[in-house]
Amino acid sequence: ADEALSPPDLRTALGELRIYEAELEIQNEELLDSRARIEESQRKYFRHFDLAPVGLIRLNLKGQILEANILGAQMLDETRTLLNTVPRSFLAHVSPESHVVFQQHLESALASGKMETCELSVRNTAGHETFVRIQSVVSHSEKDQKDFYVTLTDLTERREIEQKLELQKALAEAAVTSKELFFGMLSHELRNPLTPLVALLEDLATEPGRSAKDRAALAIMRRNLDLETHFIDDLLDLTRVTSGKLELHRETTDVHLCLRQAIEICQLDIDAKKLQLAIDLGAPRHFVDADASRLQQIFWNLIKNAVKFTPAGGRIAVETRSDEPSRLSVEFRDTGIGIDSWALSHLFEPFFQIERSLKQRTGGGGLGLGLAICRAITEAHGGSLTAISAGLGKGTTFCLELATVAEPHTQLRRLSTSTPAPARREGLRLLFVEDHDDTREVLARLLSRRGYCVEAARNAQEARSLSSEKVAERVGL
Repeated sequence: ADEALSPPDLRTALGELRIYEAELEIQNEELLDSRARIEESQRKYFRHFDLAPVGLIRLNLKGQILEANILGAQMLDETRTLLNTVPRSFLAHVSPESHVVFQQHLESALASGKMETCELSVRNTAGHETFVRIQSVVSHSEKDQKDFYVTLTDLTERREIEQKLELQKALAEAAVTSKELFFGMLSHELRNPLTPLVALLEDLATEPGRSAKDRAALAIMRRNLDLETHFIDDLLDLTRVTSGKLELHRETTDVHLCLRQAIEICQLDIDAKKLQLAIDLGAPRHFVDADASRLQQIFWNLIKNAVKFTPAGGRIAVETRSDEPSRLSVEFRDTGIGIDSWALSHLFEPFFQIERSLKQRTGGGGLGLGLAICRAITEAHGGSLTAISAGLGKGTTFCLELATVAEPHTQLRRLSTSTPAPARREGLRLLFVEDHDDTREVLARLLSRRGYCVEAARNAQEARSLSSEKVAERVGL
């Protein structure tokens, strides 16, 4: 029989047993805690990997799928358990035209050790293509094995939006082009019928023996024809501006000379309304690199506007100054009807006009293109055109600024706009080409009445035929 434990030994054994029991409880708690941590880690993995809002795929260096999350498997239309157990080539899901792009993408990620990005189309097992952004980075496993971690982001919606935007842009550009072509053709077709009318009116006005009543009627016709011509010119200029085809023939130009010429053109209108005109051309540097005719067009428009919107007996001031040595400022001030703040912010927009009642009260009208064209021409010269008004009834100031250039040592005298007629008319043979029938007929008749021997052609081919038969001393197109 076993020898019975003495009471001291029994107490010792019981103490050791309690220690072992406590250690087992601690170990059990640690195991339970480890299990809880593992389960939490698995839940986090499930949330972060499986439930990620993008496709997540792990590839080996051969490009075979080792693991895919739920969305990744859905995007490839593959069974997830099969993907995670049987390695399959990801390249099989890449569109054939993108194979090289994807292979280069993986090579770049492997070489750089950084995240690389590319965009391409992937196919699911049903053959449906999805445009995706692929981001790949190389990761080292516990066994120091390299894998690719790849994200797939569906860009289908973004691409559809981009395609719609591109289509809308193309349609808008086509609409702008069509509008420009329409205005160009319309302006050309409107101008053609006016040319013979202007020529006939000019001829009728110079005929001797006309009564004052007839001359007044002819003057009214001519003014309205000039107005129509101005509208057409504005349409043509707008077409050139919007299409970027505004041509400038720049040269060293005297701004003061252009201003005087523009004022001279408007002088009759200024006198008719009994307006006071103050001219202060005090800028010491007043030469600019500009197209003189376009510059005069701006000045004419601004002076005409001041005359139009200033009541009879009002005041207009034209002033030049050089606040900076290299800048020239030209100001046009009037005591006219002024402009409110809202209209001021839209003043230089094409086709913008002040309300109809205002136009009727001031005898205005027009197409609302003049100021838009003036600003476009100014900016094409590298300058600026601004308008200031304290409000209705408080007048308006337009300020044009341009960069100055050195004054030329010698200035060539400008040729007169009206070239004198040749000394000899009788028997002088003229050949000109004009495709508009009425214009061709009127010009031929007027030139014949002035003693010229005229040959008129419809086109270049007809002109060549006529010129081969008879030698012309002057040719016009």
